[in-house]
Amino acid sequence: MDIDRRSLIVNLYDINAFKFGSFQLKSGELSKYYLDIRVIVSYPKILKQVCTLVSTTILKDDADSKNQVRLCGVPYTALPIATVVSIDTNLPMLIRRKEQKTYGTKKLIDGEYSCGDDVIVIEDVITSGASILETVTDLEKSNLNVSNVIVLVDRQQGGMQRLSERGLKIKSLFNITEIVTILKEAGKISDEVYQSVLDYVISNQIQPVKECEKPLRIKLKFKERAGLLETSKIAQKIFNVSLEKKSNLCVAVDVDTADKLLDIAEKVAPHICILKTHIDAISGVTDATINTLQHLAKKYNFLIMEDRKMADIGNTVKLQYKKIVQWADLVTVHSVSGGMMLKGIHEVIKENADSLDSRGVFIVAELSCNGNLISEQYIKETVKIAEEYKDIVAGLVCQSYDIISSPSLLQLTPGVNIKNSNDNLGQQYQSPSDIILTKGADIAVVGRGIYQDSNPAEAAKVYKESLWNTYLERVSNS
Repeated sequence: MDIDRRSLIVNLYDINAFKFGSFQLKSGELSKYYLDIRVIVSYPKILKQVCTLVSTTILKDDADSKNQVRLCGVPYTALPIATVVSIDTNLPMLIRRKEQKTYGTKKLIDGEYSCGDDVIVIEDVITSGASILETVTDLEKSNLNVSNVIVLVDRQQGGMQRLSERGLKIKSLFNITEIVTILKEAGKISDEVYQSVLDYVISNQIQPVKECEKPLRIKLKFKERAGLLETSKIAQKIFNVSLEKKSNLCVAVDVDTADKLLDIAEKVAPHICILKTHIDAISGVTDATINTLQHLAKKYNFLIMEDRKMADIGNTVKLQYKKIVQWADLVTVHSVSGGMMLKGIHEVIKENADSLDSRGVFIVAELSCNGNLISEQYIKETVKIAEEYKDIVAGLVCQSYDIISSPSLLQLTPGVNIKNSNDNLGQQYQSPSDIILTKGADIAVVGRGIYQDSNPAEAAKVYKESLWNTYLERVSNS
């Protein structure tokens, strides 16, 4: 169905979707006009025409998408629009809640999806782009990829440019200049009203996001961060190893036998800063295995991290950690049981301070798999615990650049794979550029992309160079 754009604009004016005068916006500023697009839900014919324009744009732009595409309307005005477009295009829809549920699944994103699915965000009006960015952020934290943003009306105050600078592909169906021009020509508004709107747009531009608003952690070089007074000894050690080897690569050797573990470890050792193990899942591990692993770590200058993800009461974790602290530089923990668990680990580290080098933990703040139950509140409390026990916390395992603000803490991010985008168990893979530049990772974890490669040593070298060069790009642009 072909839509007459000019007639649609006039019809929207006639139903009071466009209002002119003096209006106070949500931001508090006074505007010469107001866009009340939500009124279209009471006019099915006009709603259908608007949605047809959106559907046509989507089908034209995303016809060649390789991933599953889903729709998400920014709450609340865009929800009925997204619903109609979903029916028109036969593309499944997701709903982003403004407030996370405190019961049931406690989901922020409702609907069925898989990690790595592309999402097209739909919004009615854009001014600064803040509401769109809130939706994009929540979708990305659920391991979804926002491929495009479609807006009905651009107020032409800088929001489109702001989102483009964020790396989003954004398109508007109309802008306010086009709208008032059509309405003036149709005799709906006077020359005076027309000019007042144009003058308002020119004098009310949104200031671009300043570079200084990016977290300091993202901007500082490893050498600078290692020298901070609040940086723990274990974090300093990671920074220094990374600088010496020019590597921010952590290899996860998730194999099933001790022989495979040592074989892969020796092959990747020259290219890594951390080797991540799951000793409890490997058969045939003996004291000799651990001794050989420690020998390799000393010879090739890397740290060993046991990915045990401990999550029990303080005393139990303390007992568990006493066996791990003797050979692993790092261990991963969940914060679900609170700070007392970290206190137990801290006591063990103090007890062994004279005989062992630096020891510490990475706390899991986010997971990279679909369907995980971690909430925003859980993440906030995890960050608080990390700050409280900063002398033993090297950093956080997370997926989002804005979780960690302190430059003394490292962001460890798993899920890097150059060749694949996901597996069949909900794991979402991303490129080195996604992980370092977009997600804000300091250390990237690569598993199957290396240890399942026919040449693990060469694969590790390729990942090391790609990740390190991307880190250098990040700090050189800051």
